[in-house]
Amino acid sequence: MGKVQLKKNINKEQIVFYLLSCKNHKFPFFDPNNCYRKEGLFDELEETLIEVGESMKKEYGDKLISINLRGSWLRGIPLRGDDVDVLYIVNNLPDKDRHYMQEFTRCALREKNDLFRMCEGKEEGGMHVDPIMFFDLINVGTIMNEFMYGLDHFSERNSEKARDHYQDSFLGSKIAEKKSKFLKSSILIPYVGWIFGKDKRKVVFDEITKFLPIPTHKSGIYSENAIDETKETLRQAFIARNLIYPSIEITKNLKLTDESSEDIRREAMGLYKSLEPLEEVHARAVINYIYMGKIEEKFLGKKLAHERVEKFAPSYDKLVLDILHEQ
Repeated sequence: MGKVQLKKNINKEQIVFYLLSCKNHKFPFFDPNNCYRKEGLFDELEETLIEVGESMKKEYGDKLISINLRGSWLRGIPLRGDDVDVLYIVNNLPDKDRHYMQEFTRCALREKNDLFRMCEGKEEGGMHVDPIMFFDLINVGTIMNEFMYGLDHFSERNSEKARDHYQDSFLGSKIAEKKSKFLKSSILIPYVGWIFGKDKRKVVFDEITKFLPIPTHKSGIYSENAIDETKETLRQAFIARNLIYPSIEITKNLKLTDESSEDIRREAMGLYKSLEPLEEVHARAVINYIYMGKIEEKFLGKKLAHERVEKFAPSYDKLVLDILHEQ
């Protein structure tokens, strides 16, 4: 077998593969029919991350929970030059140890295959943006409490799109700003491709469900409504982040006229009603669903976008249970 090369561009065959693979496997990295899986490249990446995990586990014990995969490699069709986005879930690990773990992984990946370049951030708008590489369980309580505190007040006033002055005096944010900050906090990190530490998924979700009990019941601090609102925000944001296709410029695969663009807008507005709070948090994802549906119709003869959304359960509780029971 010759040396595997990543493709420079996405072609029609890969688009069709991606659409079907997302439907059947959620993350195409795990699809046995993926060309890079068949060629052994994905097995090689997986084996390397497992070896790193075993080495770091000997070094740090229970402070390392898991090593996970994100980004274009997890989506199963990385392009030439794409970084490998590695994510660590840790438990109270000091910064100096995080840096060592990161560099150890980077060296191991580079030695295994020169295609495995670990993500070091990128330039966006003239600024260097670092990827989120660590999620520390010790921060779960802070993240959840900051979001949920005063949420009942926000939810009651959300229809008016007005500031809640009681909450504003503490956090100074509208509910949309509050949700956006919450979702950028790294709380969605457990929803990734688990490579090393798959047996620890329950540990991570148990920590989160201390604040979002399954099934929902009120706590001494938060009402059932506040807990359900938080669950729904996480569930729908997970759908938005993981079921869109950022590896290609979708519009290039469709011939859009002014008239068809207006049809897309109307359809997207209809989806907003069933995908709240994406309108405020990840509106681009809703638009991408519509484009994806049209690409699916073009290449497959039918739309799968709605089916893919529905696959991730009508509730956060079922979503979490589905993830915990995945192989």
